[in-house]
Amino acid sequence: MAQHRRAFVKSAGLAAIASPFLLRRGLAAGAKHTLKFVYPDTPQHPMMQVGLRLAENIKQKTDGAVEVQVFTTGQLGTQVNMLTGLQSGIIDLCTHTSGFTQTLFPKIMAIDLPFLFADAGAAERVLDGGIGKSLLADFPAKGIYGLGYAHFGWRVVSTVDRAAPTPELIKGLRVRVQPGAIYAATFKELQANPVSIDLSEVYLALSQHAVDAVETPMISVAASKHEEVVKVVNLTHHVYNPGITMASKRKMDAMDKPYQEAIREAAFDMTADCRKTIAAASDATADRFKAKGLKFVEIDRKAYRAAVEPVYKDFRDKIGAELYDSVVTEAA
Repeated sequence: MAQHRRAFVKSAGLAAIASPFLLRRGLAAGAKHTLKFVYPDTPQHPMMQVGLRLAENIKQKTDGAVEVQVFTTGQLGTQVNMLTGLQSGIIDLCTHTSGFTQTLFPKIMAIDLPFLFADAGAAERVLDGGIGKSLLADFPAKGIYGLGYAHFGWRVVSTVDRAAPTPELIKGLRVRVQPGAIYAATFKELQANPVSIDLSEVYLALSQHAVDAVETPMISVAASKHEEVVKVVNLTHHVYNPGITMASKRKMDAMDKPYQEAIREAAFDMTADCRKTIAAASDATADRFKAKGLKFVEIDRKAYRAAVEPVYKDFRDKIGAELYDSVVTEAA
């Protein structure tokens, strides 16, 4: 993987919500395209640095002809409408979680089956192999190119006050979940009450006890300062939480072929960068949370996996039996 040089960044500040949180260096003299890249979290999320390096890589690969600006949740719309932004061309590049992506591409549910992957190696074997490629093949029909897989961190259940080492202790919790159907089904099977609200609303919802828990990676808890409200981190690691890097088909098709190829190559480079960055940030966040006194709870993974078995049965036909069987077999 090519070494990435640090981008020289001139801050844009926070004055305008539509201003990118990055590269306001001014367009290079030879710039022909200015692209908008967005990811679904706050500027404090480590994906910001990954996005900056993606931007610099694209700039270098195109000799300055393609500039990339990095935006975050709320600057170009909500988490929900990022995909429609890609389709319409309002957004040019995006890395979004599989949970949101599956609302447009239902087959993605296959990689969000709860407690499917035992470790990162198993998940990345599936994503980087034939299964991952076949999932992305469906994207162009809906105006989007799938460029590769990143990672947003293992999803855990962080609660205001409840430890849940066994599945029956999840019962009754109001849990904020992603909008993908498989997330709601998973927590309903655990007899919790799934609630789908935008990330920007979660802090207030937790503070006012409108929800009791949030199932996000720890780095998202940190990026949104949810650790000020939640006190228990249940280490469920129920979903690997892939990030899918995508491009607007409309925008890409309008660009010269060498630029398209450069963007694809940079997206490929981003995969390894993102996985390494997120892993390191996750470890650092866990250490910081422990130092602050948050309680970490190991869970009975076997019991949880047995409790959500009906989800597997219910979603086999929705995913497609052949794909489902392939993913489950490969994950094992």
